[in-house]
Amino acid sequence: MTSTLTLASRLAALDDEALRALIAVRLPLRPKIDDFFDLAEALLEHPAVQHALTSLDRPTLATLAAVSLGEPIDETDAGTSARLAALAARALIEESESGWVAYEAVRERLAAWPHEGLPGAQQLLTETPPSALSAVASGDRAATDQLASERAFQSVTAFAELFGELEREPARELQKGGLSLPDGRRLATAMGVQAEAVPVAVWLSERAGLVARDGSLWLTTDAAEQWLAGTTAERWQSLAATWLEAVPPSIRDLLKGRTHQQWGRALHDTLAWFYPASGEPLIRSVERFEASAELLGITAAELPSSAGAALLESGPAAAAKAMAALLPAEVDKVYLQHDLTIVSPGPLVPSLDAHLRRVADVESRALASSYRVTAASLERAIGAGETAESIRAFLTSVSITGIPQPLDYLIDEAVKRYGLIRVRDNGDERMRASVRSVDAGLIGAIAVDQAFASLGFARVSDHELVTRFPRDVVYWALADARYPVAAEDANGRVVGVKKRHAPATDAVPTVDRASALVAHLREAAASEAAQSPEAWLSRQLEAAVKARVPLIVTVGMPDGSELEFLLEPTGVGGGRLRGRDRKADIERTLPLKSIKGVRAP
Repeated sequence: MTSTLTLASRLAALDDEALRALIAVRLPLRPKIDDFFDLAEALLEHPAVQHALTSLDRPTLATLAAVSLGEPIDETDAGTSARLAALAARALIEESESGWVAYEAVRERLAAWPHEGLPGAQQLLTETPPSALSAVASGDRAATDQLASERAFQSVTAFAELFGELEREPARELQKGGLSLPDGRRLATAMGVQAEAVPVAVWLSERAGLVARDGSLWLTTDAAEQWLAGTTAERWQSLAATWLEAVPPSIRDLLKGRTHQQWGRALHDTLAWFYPASGEPLIRSVERFEASAELLGITAAELPSSAGAALLESGPAAAAKAMAALLPAEVDKVYLQHDLTIVSPGPLVPSLDAHLRRVADVESRALASSYRVTAASLERAIGAGETAESIRAFLTSVSITGIPQPLDYLIDEAVKRYGLIRVRDNGDERMRASVRSVDAGLIGAIAVDQAFASLGFARVSDHELVTRFPRDVVYWALADARYPVAAEDANGRVVGVKKRHAPATDAVPTVDRASALVAHLREAAASEAAQSPEAWLSRQLEAAVKARVPLIVTVGMPDGSELEFLLEPTGVGGGRLRGRDRKADIERTLPLKSIKGVRAP
């Protein structure tokens, strides 16, 4: 008797952790559930059963089909035994005295599959997987590795540009989902990639904790600064590890077995066979993993690289070691030229690249990158804490050609010009920040600059403006517009101001719905038992009546003896059970208070 009745009894007997796990995996929606009978009915509804079957792989579905058809099952096989346990844990089958039995709702779902274009029980048992492709030839692997290493280098560079661009200006997420079109184009240009690669990069960066949303804005996190301080191989390892964690374990196992074979269409066919009920959502998910794998050089032209194979077979550390051997050698010296450009003779050590970005603007990114020093870039560096001495010391340490005279002059001019405009908090709730300068012309230019119209500057003198916005917002508005601005604290000391970063984690507490439901069920069961010893028995009988399943009812007689009746329950009410006695072929009415228990025949 595999019905709501037996499932409700089984659910009530589970411990809290097993019950919580079952609810979490089986009930994605939120049906109204007040007791274990409600839970059993919800689990056996066809949509809930279909949801459970959708995530099962082919071997597990074949085991379920064998149980459903009553086929013999070899429980001595470890794999089969594990699959039976998994099906039971998902409340799709249960073990009876005669062996494993599938719930009726599960059998009905499997029987309906052929009419829905899905494999029936016999097909699940007999169909073989698509034939595997031949292994990649060693010559093809060499070409794949070459292309993969180029992509890995380009992707690490592109991610660095993504974080730099978001640091300069956050990107806006639309209410309907996805980046705004202008921001998507801006980020694609900065990263040097096609527009369709930007959402993939943002998705991977978010999973790695390098970017996060604050309201509708995408911002970098503090972790992005740490990532930028790593070597190219370390940066790649972090992204590759995030990719690997994002791939579901079941799909990861399939990919692990195909590290020397083509992915793409052949992989999709295998996945469609291995997860027959998952359909298009699975393929779309896999396509995203494939796109990000191509972006990172885990694959190249749908073939796993040596580093990609090591990632799936041995983990991120082994993969990074394999990729490091393929990446171009990095340099730690550059050419400083009289036209104020800085040219690297090869890919720069990331820490050197990060430092150069503090004093210069990137002009081109490639194996040999170029930068340009400007008055604005030097003022930005000074605002971040650099001095003329520290800038000269850094450039001298990395330059092959020394510091050209025009650059030396520009450093002196930037130091003199820096801080002509000062921004500080007013301590006034209405006008929170003030902008001051000894140069009245600069104050006048800011006052009429339409780029600052949203800040609502009010002029209080020839040398001062006030605004309702806080100091840091005003500072970055002026700095981004290339004004020689410095931020001050309340005592007038110049301080550095960092752009706003998103929190590394979501501060909003999440509710464990499954745990909350388990607590509610336990409380309801305790309350029901305290109110009436007959409550659980009544719900059992009501479930049997609803499911039209026979019961063996044990009745206590006045003399202390017990009798058993095989009944087909027809109704419960007024403290009595009504049903047809199968053996005597008569209708019986039994007082609930005399019933000692019920069980399956």
